[in-house]
Amino acid sequence: MSPSRPRSAPGGRVHAALAAVLVALVASASPLWAQGGERLVVPPLAIDTFTLDNGLRVIVSEDHSTPIVAVEMWYHVGSAHEPEGRTGFAHLFEHLAFEDTEGMADGEFANLITRAGGVYNGETDADRTAFHEVLPANRVNLALWSHAERMARLRIGEDDFTTQRNVVKEERRLRVDNQPYAVSRLSLDSVAFRHYEPYRHSAMGSMDDLDAADVGDARAFYDRFYGPNHAVLAVVGAVGADDVRAMAEEYFGALERAPEMPVLPPAPDAPRTDGERRHEEVDPLAQLPLVWMAHGLPAASHPDYLPITLLTQILGTGESSRLRRRLVTEEGAALDVVAEIDRRRQAGMLVIGAAPNASVDPARLEALLAEELRLIASEGVAPEELEAARNQVLTGAVTERMTVASKASLLQRYTLVHGSPFGVNRELARFDEVTVDDLRRVAATYLTAANRTVVVVRPGRAAGAAR
Repeated sequence: MSPSRPRSAPGGRVHAALAAVLVALVASASPLWAQGGERLVVPPLAIDTFTLDNGLRVIVSEDHSTPIVAVEMWYHVGSAHEPEGRTGFAHLFEHLAFEDTEGMADGEFANLITRAGGVYNGETDADRTAFHEVLPANRVNLALWSHAERMARLRIGEDDFTTQRNVVKEERRLRVDNQPYAVSRLSLDSVAFRHYEPYRHSAMGSMDDLDAADVGDARAFYDRFYGPNHAVLAVVGAVGADDVRAMAEEYFGALERAPEMPVLPPAPDAPRTDGERRHEEVDPLAQLPLVWMAHGLPAASHPDYLPITLLTQILGTGESSRLRRRLVTEEGAALDVVAEIDRRRQAGMLVIGAAPNASVDPARLEALLAEELRLIASEGVAPEELEAARNQVLTGAVTERMTVASKASLLQRYTLVHGSPFGVNRELARFDEVTVDDLRRVAATYLTAANRTVVVVRPGRAAGAAR
């Protein structure tokens, strides 16, 4: 294993190029069956939880299959919590947290983790900032100690602040401003969430806001949000809950709570009924047009996400998906088409991306997409389509439980969305309860023109226009 430098992913929603936008999102899956035709059973995860007096929540999942451990600290602070005029601060803090503390000099964290045989990383999205380590199980204490250092004793000096602000700005240039189609994906957020400020801007932030910030702003953000009562620690691997509890008490027990988290405003109801929202822009880096089509969804904890997940598999996952079969194979109108769910704590989107073939007008591609969505809403899906989608979900669940790192992220994500990790062991059984009528209902509810946002990207050099 080689060390990883910290990086940030704006919710996993910015794709660097057309191929990445439309190919990397496609996940083909095949049915998983045990011998004798029985459906493969996914073993439940072992889960223990406890909470320290200062509010730090801890999740432990003991797994001795390999002598390693994954440690993840998630702060439930993301770009949605940034003060007005300070977009990009959560992402900036992800970078600052790898700098020096009272007990670690600049660069020492990286040296300690890598010399112990570990790897590390970090990422930021609208709802959380996450820090990950995977290392030998006998060094789990090192990871917990380093997280306590960064939670309570981070140094934020002028030099570190200036350096990391420049790093964040350069990351935005490389991953957004200088990549085809990436700006348009951010435009989709700003148009779809135009009446919900917390989600209207990306985790990357704006250059103007980053330039206007100073080290005092950074210290205030740290003091405001980076406390044990805003964090969840997950430890997965060859270590027991009693040992983790002892270390958590030792390293975190004396840390003081941060001020209580401000409550985000409620998101507008989904589905919207106020009509389609549209935006067109010209991308000087694009070689081909691109159509984004999104439909608003409720908070990620909503029970409709079970049938929506299966519906999305049917629409846009794999070679035989509805949209790919219609637009690519039958009509020859698209080079590729995919569908994915953008899940967030307050509201989300079902996002479709489609690239037209040469000489095909994006308007025709858009019309075909809308027609196929109307068909699935009016006619529903076949039972065999539903069963194939369940098998794809099962395949993903098996993959997600193959490593300690992915299991730690799964438990963290479920806790972020649902408030507790325990439901993760019941979710797959709940997918078996979804019916074809459920899929038709959610399609008719959410895949409507009044709930739609469309962003069309055209190659060229002119300025974009919106309405």
